[in-house]
Amino acid sequence: MLREIAIFKKLLNLSMKHHIKSTEEMLQLGEQLSKQHKILLLHWELGAGKTLLTKGFVRGLGIDEKKVQSPTYAYINIYDERVLHLDMYRIKKYEELVEKWIIDQILSYDIVVIEWPKFIDSLPLSNFAMIRIEKISENERVVHVDKHSLRSW
Repeated sequence: MLREIAIFKKLLNLSMKHHIKSTEEMLQLGEQLSKQHKILLLHWELGAGKTLLTKGFVRGLGIDEKKVQSPTYAYINIYDERVLHLDMYRIKKYEELVEKWIIDQILSYDIVVIEWPKFIDSLPLSNFAMIRIEKISENERVVHVDKHSLRSW
């Protein structure tokens, strides 16, 4: 069954793999994604390039990439009142998203980047790109991009 799903996704071009060999290539991929998606969910290990990809994403939207910082400790960064950049790494339960007004923030922005997404089925998201970054070496990454559609809120 999983094999059939993988084949189906490929046929519909819902899944893509990108081989990245430099910082600039990661920024360029982020720019490319900004033309195709409004919501990114970024997964994988620390130091894999999630924030770097986000810099390219906002650069593709015409926002100065130097404004982008990892939101790990702040939970949320907002860029030019247009892009919500959220980190769920330290969120332990869904109730924290409500208590910290994070759900309301997600609903307030059309363009959202979430690092370490959790509780995906409970988030107010419909169409998004699920991105998994594999760290191959110091400079090399493989970035998997899967398009998803859940429901509309």
